[in-house]
Amino acid sequence: MEEYYIDRILEIGERSGFDVDIFISASEDLNCELDGDSLDSFQEDRSFGVGVRVLKEGKVGFAYSTEEGEEVIYRAMGNLVPDRYTSIPEPRRDLPNPKGIFHRDVLNIGEEDLLEDLNTMVDILRDGGITVTGGSVERSYLYNRVVNSKGLDVEEEFTYYSASISGIKDGETAYDYLTRTYRFKVEELGNYVRDLLSLNRGIKIPYRGKILLTPRVLNSLLSYTLLPSFSAENVQRNRSVLKDKIGEKIMGEHITIVDDATLDGGLYSSKVDGEGVPRRRTVLVENGILKGYLYDIKRANKEGRESTGHGVRDYNTLPSISPSNVIINPVDKLENYSEYLQINGLIGCHTSNPVTGDFSVEISNSYIVKGRERIAVKKGMFSGNIFQILKDAIPMDDVAQRGRLISPSLMIKGRIIV
Repeated sequence: MEEYYIDRILEIGERSGFDVDIFISASEDLNCELDGDSLDSFQEDRSFGVGVRVLKEGKVGFAYSTEEGEEVIYRAMGNLVPDRYTSIPEPRRDLPNPKGIFHRDVLNIGEEDLLEDLNTMVDILRDGGITVTGGSVERSYLYNRVVNSKGLDVEEEFTYYSASISGIKDGETAYDYLTRTYRFKVEELGNYVRDLLSLNRGIKIPYRGKILLTPRVLNSLLSYTLLPSFSAENVQRNRSVLKDKIGEKIMGEHITIVDDATLDGGLYSSKVDGEGVPRRRTVLVENGILKGYLYDIKRANKEGRESTGHGVRDYNTLPSISPSNVIINPVDKLENYSEYLQINGLIGCHTSNPVTGDFSVEISNSYIVKGRERIAVKKGMFSGNIFQILKDAIPMDDVAQRGRLISPSLMIKGRIIV
């Protein structure tokens, strides 16, 4: 966005007595996708937008535009609603500077590179006698800039590389997906799907005992059952079982959870959040004891606190609380366990209760481990409450990043119902 328009938006708002907050976002994506096992298309998408908030005498106005210009400030000033807790931050010099979130060589990845990686995964599945049902490879670039009338001005660049592949064999299906800030070897995904679909046909039996929840399934399960409970907005609105439990033991002593938005190479790391608040490392749970919640400016002001830097937004939305890189520390070694049920896929996590942490989901791509033997298990139901499960859970040493979660597998006690 041209500096002229940024200056004009600030000038117009300030002349009318408003504090002004501007969020600018631009992105560019190149995607290569399969339709079944055949190449469907290459698609290139570009987007640009600017969101403007104005604040004055306990009222806030908001508007956004996908075009450069100063008209957006007038619409924002005409959309005022009461909001006495929202404010804009002062500029800070001591900003974190996480490394590894922007890789310039990702910008040079072209259609041939994407097709090469896509074909690599397809060939791995075909060599295993597996029918490919879908897949994609994408490289993305994101630019964000936060400017306000108090002098804050921070711009950042991010890159992402994503791949997915799915297949079917003898009626069984498997899928894998991965995103990093750099181009990675997609063989990992193809080999994983081929490995799962190369097991003997699954047996259908109930199970009770040790269960291993891998990082792949934890990312989905915790996103719907656990992470919403740490949002200060949910706490203040009585939508979290963690309300008024700071300092209490809510999980087992083996569980320590940290949200670190300053982590080098983290998918959700940055200098500032969407409001311009410096990012930080926030301890949520330490040895099972609840230490804190996640705040944006509005929810922090309600309690007379500082924002933890978790006000996330796009140009067309107002800030809302969202976790960054959620880290669970390892405790034990997986090699110390010789018999357990390993769950590699869950279906229906979105039906979980984000207030209570209750869930009832279907398992897939799972198998019983007995020494070096793996016995595939057909689908069954896995139910429980995430807070009860985490009272006895033991984190292993196979740490992996999946989405927001950077965690090892968790060994728990539970049962599967057929």
